[in-house]
Amino acid sequence: MTVTDRMNFFDALVRYETDLWNTAERELQSETRMGLGTLQALRVIARHAPVARVNEVSRDLGITIGAASKFVDRLERDGLAARAPHPDDRRSSLVTLTQTGERARSEGEGALARSLDRLVGDVDLTAATSVLDELQARLGTLAEGTAA
Repeated sequence: MTVTDRMNFFDALVRYETDLWNTAERELQSETRMGLGTLQALRVIARHAPVARVNEVSRDLGITIGAASKFVDRLERDGLAARAPHPDDRRSSLVTLTQTGERARSEGEGALARSLDRLVGDVDLTAATSVLDELQARLGTLAEGTAA
């Protein structure tokens, strides 16, 4: 593989991710008045329920703890999530979706799925996800300082 091949791959991947995000975000906001970032956060909280913490939001979204905490604050303000004391860790709290948050997550996932059906067509998403997961795992291994 040449340097040009590598750079073309990088350019195409970043351009596609940016265009996909922007288009899907516009369509999601048009249908639900919710942004992709909010939908992603709601999905993280639901995935880790009943023990979701700000740490999971931070890790799964790739943002700092401070940014994740402010994000959860906004979700609380908007009535989409609630915090409760962690039963075993006084320094931590558990984050759960409210009924409104669960409904928003469900509606958002439906809207995004419809958008993705249109945007990606009949591409084998299982195979594409597998390749992306493999690349993500490699990136994580290299970021931790070990050879892959």
